[in-house]
Amino acid sequence: MKNLQTWFLKIPICLPLIFSFLTACAQPEKIKPADSLFQAKQYTQSLVIYKSVFDTKKYSPSMLLKMAYINEGLGRPGATLYFLKLYHLATDDEQALKKVEEISTKFGLTGYETTDANRISRWMNKWKPGLLAILALLLFVPSVVIFLKRNQEAKPKLAVVMLITVVAVLFYFNNFISSESVIINNDNTYLMEGPSAGAPVAAIVGEGNQLDVVGREDVWLKVKWVDKVVYVKENSVMAVAL
Repeated sequence: MKNLQTWFLKIPICLPLIFSFLTACAQPEKIKPADSLFQAKQYTQSLVIYKSVFDTKKYSPSMLLKMAYINEGLGRPGATLYFLKLYHLATDDEQALKKVEEISTKFGLTGYETTDANRISRWMNKWKPGLLAILALLLFVPSVVIFLKRNQEAKPKLAVVMLITVVAVLFYFNNFISSESVIINNDNTYLMEGPSAGAPVAAIVGEGNQLDVVGREDVWLKVKWVDKVVYVKENSVMAVAL
């Protein structure tokens, strides 16, 4: 296993005040023994404890980083990327995304490509509520002004145009700007063309690939895969969310 210090240099730990607060909330009575085991290089034992703490929705960014490091040493790219993505959510550390891209490229995994479109999508996801509020204001104010100036016969047509515009914008945000992603946690996971085990198989993918969620139906998630919209069982993936 690589030297921990070298690995950490790629993802510098910042925001110490936030880290300290989160660490204090993460069941220190369990984390301290796990940290001791980690320092003693008893990684699998420490991972078991970290996982038990994480399952109770308690965590610290440093704990997430250690879990990513251990899983990388154990040859588990899916879990490594999962905890790195969670670490990025907790810290907004861009270095974590560089590490994610490095690992995903090494194992030939999809869904992690850093493109201008992805950067724009991440930015829009981050500020989605504010963007929607601004958009609503931009639509509302002009429509009121125009509505007051228009004659009575034109008002119904204007209302229809505004309604279509709002529906189109909301449809775009809900279907093309995904705010949720998942990572496949099993090899040979089936992606289906419909939300049913009897639907045609669209693809069989391996552990670690990332998918953007655009909806859900019962136990099925509606996800984007390459250029298609397909379905995957919810218990076959790990949601990238804290």
